[in-house]
Order: sequence, then structure tokens, then C-alpha cells
Amino acid sequence: MTYYQRFGLAREPFGTTPDPEMFYKTLGHEDCYERLKLAIHLQRGLSVIIGDIGYGKTTIKVALLQELQAAPAGGDSPFEIGIVNNPRDCRTDVQFLRSILGQFGVAPQGRTGLDLTTDFLRYLEAMHLARRRVLLVIDEGQNLAGSQLEILRTFLSFETPTQKLINIVIFAQPELEEKIVRKRNLAQRVGMDHKLNPLNRRDTAGMIAHRLAIAGRPPGAPPLFAPEAIDVIHERSGGVPRAITNFCADCLVEAAFLGRDRVDGALAADVIGRRVFTGTLGLADRNGSALNREGDPIVQAPIPLGREVLGATASNGATAREASRA
Repeated sequence: MTYYQRFGLAREPFGTTPDPEMFYKTLGHEDCYERLKLAIHLQRGLSVIIGDIGYGKTTIKVALLQELQAAPAGGDSPFEIGIVNNPRDCRTDVQFLRSILGQFGVAPQGRTGLDLTTDFLRYLEAMHLARRRVLLVIDEGQNLAGSQLEILRTFLSFETPTQKLINIVIFAQPELEEKIVRKRNLAQRVGMDHKLNPLNRRDTAGMIAHRLAIAGRPPGAPPLFAPEAIDVIHERSGGVPRAITNFCADCLVEAAFLGRDRVDGALAADVIGRRVFTGTLGLADRNGSALNREGDPIVQAPIPLGREVLGATASNGATAREASRA
């Protein structure tokens, strides 16, 4: 018997893979997800999703791709999707271009960067005539070099009088913001941007409950995590989803070993306090609280939306709802 079956669960509730079914949409995550889908369907061009390690970028990406690739009733998905998982793997601009062409199944005819860019333009024009939508997704976008960002800017200049020929979505850590700000021509082409924030205590509890429900916990069953345990998990994780998931998994395993029926505050504090790697960056103080890069405790603080940082305005075609939040 696995540990989760002991608690009446049918599957692992706190796995580390980005399972779309486990995706708990806080108000911030849902806003990001829905705005991103809207930007793609409206052919806005460039969308940028910023979030630190463990904030849920990959889960949003996987859920988005799963939805866009799903075939509608009686037809095929209208999207041609290419994914660059880490731009750092491409040591030259030519390798970067070849990687993108390869993702869309395009056999390069040229050898230089200009030739490859022309090959891609021809592909985009052909997809436009075939009424296919082209989406390029870039993960680990903070690793994009300046020349690679310039290539993406060139792609975004491929357009008809009414729409872009390509949508580009970049998922990145905050280091990307400064790179985009330094390139004003690119910053002005950002059609949608969002910065993910840590979870508050209510969303931490909601995320835990959601994962347990998806894993098969009956609705009327007693809570597996006492309110005091959720308090400890939220405080020690700094509201970072990945850390919350890791802590909950550790606590349930420990409760199973001890023969407990649920996780209380004392058990949670003890388990997290003994964890060697805590928080988003593998650092912890003596109390088990998550630390940031400078070694200071992570403090919940409002983070401005990317629209304020990257300078996108309502004149880019933002909806009234978006404009009101800018």
C-alpha cells in the first residue's frame, strides 16, 4: 500500500510534475491564464509571463498547451505550436533559428541567419493562407540573449494589415524584465504581460484542498491538514506553490509513518524544520523559513503587474478589464 492510499486517496496528491489536472487557479493564476488565452486568440503577438522559481509558470504552460492542442468537435486544432525549452541550449543565432524551424517541421533552405529568417517568413505566410495559427512558446526566457530577443522582434514584424503572423509566449524568471526594458522596440510590442505572485494563506489552503480532492479525497471527509498545519506550511513556504507541494508531500509521508490520521501544526513544523532544502532556492534558516537569494526570509509583498514594468498600455488593444488594472 502506498502512503496516499492510507488516507483514502486514489493517486499522489502532491507530485512534482506539472499536472494540468492539479492546476489550482488562484485569482492571479486564473487572470493570467485567461488573459494569455485571449491574447493568443486575438493574435496580440508577444505575451510575457514572469514568475520566480516555483511560482507555477510551467503548470500554466502545460495546461495552456493541452487546451490549445485539443481538437474541437468535428475538426483539428487550428494551432501549429513550437516549443523552445531553454534558449541557452542554442549557442549561436543560427542554432536558435534552426531550432525554431525544426519545431515547426520546416527544413531550412539557407545557411545564414538572414536566409533562415526568410525561410521562416515563407512558412508563416503559408500558414496564414492555410488559416493556421502559429504559436512559439519559449520557456526559461530569462536565458534569452540580446540577439535572440532581436530575432523574436523581427518575427513580430511579420504581419498583415489586420493581424500578426505569429504569437510568441515567453515564460521567464524576473531577470528577463530588464532585458526587455532595454530594448524599447521589443517592449512596445508586448501585447500581454503578467507577473505571478506568491499565494496568500487562503489560496494556500485552497490549493491543498484542490489537490486532495483531485486525488480522490471524498468531499465530506475530515480535513487531512489542520488549520495550524496550513498556517505553518504557508509561512515556511513563503506562499510559493512548489514549496507548498513539497512540504505537503513530506508531511503526509511522515503522518503515514507515524500512523497519524492527519497533519497537525506540530507535525508540520517538525517535518519542515528537518527539511534540508526548503523554499524555492534550496535555502532555509534555522527555523525552516524559506530564504531568498540574499539569505533573507521571504516576505509576502505585492508585486506590480508586468504591465507596469514592461510599459504595455491600453492603447495596445487591451480590454477594459485589463486597462482598469493597468
